[in-house]
Amino acid sequence: MNAIIFIALALLHVYWAFGGIWGKDVVVPTGASGQKLFFPSVLSTLIVAIGLLIFALVNLSIKYLLVLPLNPLFLQYGILVTGLIFLIRAIGDFNYVGLLKKHKTSDFARQDRLFYTPLCLTLFITHLLIFIGF
Repeated sequence: MNAIIFIALALLHVYWAFGGIWGKDVVVPTGASGQKLFFPSVLSTLIVAIGLLIFALVNLSIKYLLVLPLNPLFLQYGILVTGLIFLIRAIGDFNYVGLLKKHKTSDFARQDRLFYTPLCLTLFITHLLIFIGF
């Protein structure tokens, strides 16, 4: 299931990188004035897409649905690192993103509270379970 989520998110990032606009207005944190805090470049958006595809490959490889020529220990710790990345994202930056954000009234903050942070926590938990052998 993780791999499907990562592939879907990667495709969404590719869509945005090539000019897609669906959902794009609520995926970047905004300041108190409603202005976006940063504007992702095409390159950075594609790099995120590639990272998400790598996460998908690691997830597929750990269950041997896809065989990569990598040491299984590397894959196991890759699962743990992937999970920790999403735990850090779920905790957030203490200002605009995650569970501990201070700014909670923007459209992004609502989406973050309802969708992004719960998804990140779910990905952390599922990766932790995979790591410990469930």
